[in-house]
Amino acid sequence: MKQWLKRAATVSIAALLLASLAGCGSDAKKATEKTEGYPVSWTQTLNGQETTASVEKAPSRAISMSQATTEMMLALGLEDKMVGTAMKEEDIYPPLQTAYDKVKVLSEKWPSYETFMAEKPDFATGWEVPFTKRGIPADSITAQGVPIYIPSSMQKLDADLDTVFDDMQKLGAIFGVETKAQEWVNGQKKILVAVQEKIKDLPKKRVFIYDASDGKPFTAYKGYTTNILKLIGAENVMADAGVDKTWAAATWESVVAADPEYIIIADYSNGIRNDDDFQQKVAAIKDNPQLANVKAVKENHFLKVKLSEITPGVRTVEALKRLAEEIHGIRLQ
Repeated sequence: MKQWLKRAATVSIAALLLASLAGCGSDAKKATEKTEGYPVSWTQTLNGQETTASVEKAPSRAISMSQATTEMMLALGLEDKMVGTAMKEEDIYPPLQTAYDKVKVLSEKWPSYETFMAEKPDFATGWEVPFTKRGIPADSITAQGVPIYIPSSMQKLDADLDTVFDDMQKLGAIFGVETKAQEWVNGQKKILVAVQEKIKDLPKKRVFIYDASDGKPFTAYKGYTTNILKLIGAENVMADAGVDKTWAAATWESVVAADPEYIIIADYSNGIRNDDDFQQKVAAIKDNPQLANVKAVKENHFLKVKLSEITPGVRTVEALKRLAEEIHGIRLQ
């Protein structure tokens, strides 16, 4: 009897050990599945220094400190991974409004350090400015183990639409939604290809981008805005002016000399249906006797855009489609 009990006990112990080992294997497999594709790392410039950051798993408590990055995240369906957003500069892109309404707004501009940290973030993103002394210094955030991601399109002088596509795919990798990111990129490319096919035989048009004026017109020179407009046959007349900046002041004399066929105006009006700012800028240009013989002025060729449509973000392709119709006089589906 004792020998039988001993054998039974031995079998029971062996079974328990096998079950335990199987459980460990299962747990290890789950751990591997959780971290598959990680860590994800990136390099960027913060406070004038090149830095590298990374995540070991998909963030679940992200904060976006710029509207452009907020919309980039929302376009990837990441609203449930966000605990806060800030710096809403204009109306949210309509297709993303419902998703945006699910995210807590921390501040109209940038939140204080205390408000930011109270949300226990595990990831932060935005233009570089929010992470300087004007907002919350980057080192005070990273010191708490919170990685910061500045999209390359918001830092590179030569950024173009492909840079934004790369940024979206990087966000996809960071949050483990690579498929969603690739689908978004593919969809944007499909729209753009259709536009370019329609205009491929049409002549290029000369354009001047007008943001604002403090005696001198503030305009785009190099970089993203100039590069995206090239995609629809719109050549920025200031691209070869010898100014090694993305945006800077020009002179009205240089605008007259360039004689643009169209003037693209950044509209800062509040509300989708309100264009007071645009109309005021058009009126000011028409009232400027220096510009009376500029082709765009004589032919009343003024085009309205939101700044978010011609700077890095998710709105670019739809804006290019609309601008192509207006500049080239075509109709697109």
